[in-house]
Formats: sequence, structure tokens, C-alpha cells
Amino acid sequence: MRMRMCVVVLGCLTAASPVFAQGAPKAPKGEVTRLIAGTWRMVGVETRVVDGSGPTTYPRGKTPAGYIIYDSQGRMYVQIMNSDEVRPPRKGEGPMTEKEQARAYATYTAYFGRYTINEEEQSVTHHVEGSVNPRNIGNGMHRFVEVSSDRLSLNTFAKGPDGKERVTLRMWERVR
Repeated sequence: MRMRMCVVVLGCLTAASPVFAQGAPKAPKGEVTRLIAGTWRMVGVETRVVDGSGPTTYPRGKTPAGYIIYDSQGRMYVQIMNSDEVRPPRKGEGPMTEKEQARAYATYTAYFGRYTINEEEQSVTHHVEGSVNPRNIGNGMHRFVEVSSDRLSLNTFAKGPDGKERVTLRMWERVR
């Protein structure tokens, strides 16, 4: 039941998203593995309340930067840096303060490992082998996939502090 709700909600949310005006449709049955392979550049991250009762937020800022690579042997690599508005300033003399270092760490994601695709569910699980955050090592990061030849969205659902279900859309474009 939750899977059906996810499919309906994702379809509505991505159709309404300005970043996804061109769309990242569900892949044809059995095609996620073929379509996901390659290098992708991040174009945005948005979090929305599933029932539409709250604002869209940008947890990585308005213009995050990053790449994700899925190779044909089942390995994946990702690095994401938040937008400048949520990172420490680049200017300044001398080493970063401890507070700046902590903020830099908190606004950067990097990990690698193997990945598995569930074609029926149209999802991918990243099996983390190494990470900037050692607590992620050994974890499986599950994402629902929408993918076409040029667009990729990796989506997760979670309840917010107010108890409302939210979807986070991590949106990418293929690097050619």
C-alpha cells in the first residue's frame, strides 16, 4: 500500500516541481538498471510535505553541487556539497575555526559502495562501504528511483518533527 501511495505522490510532486519541468518519468519496466548507469550532476534537492500542507524546503540550499556515478559492475560513488548560503564562507585568512570545520563537515556528503536495484519497486539501495561519516558505513541507503535517459530523481520518505510525512527529491541530470 505504501509503495502505491509513493508512486502517486511522486508523480504529482515531480510534475509540479519547477526543476523537473522536463520530467524524470518512471522507467519502463525492467529498465532502471540500464538507465541509471552513468554519471549524474546534481541539479537540486527539495523536501515537501506529502499532503501539500507545508512549504517546499531546500535542505542543501538553492544550488547544491555534486555528482553521483553508478558503474555497470554495481559500484556507486557520490559527493554532494551544500550551496554557499549554508556553508562556511570561502574567504578569510588562516585555518578554519572549529565551528567552521564542523559546519563544513555537516554540509558535505561523500560515500561509496555497491548498489542494488529492485526493478519491481523501482528503487536503488546504496550499500555504504566507505563514508566521510563513519556512522554510515555498513548501512543501506534506500531510494525510490525515477529515471529517463537525461533525468534522475532519488527520493526518500520520512516523518518530520510535526508528524507529517515528507518526501525529499534528490534531482540529477546526466553528464554527457
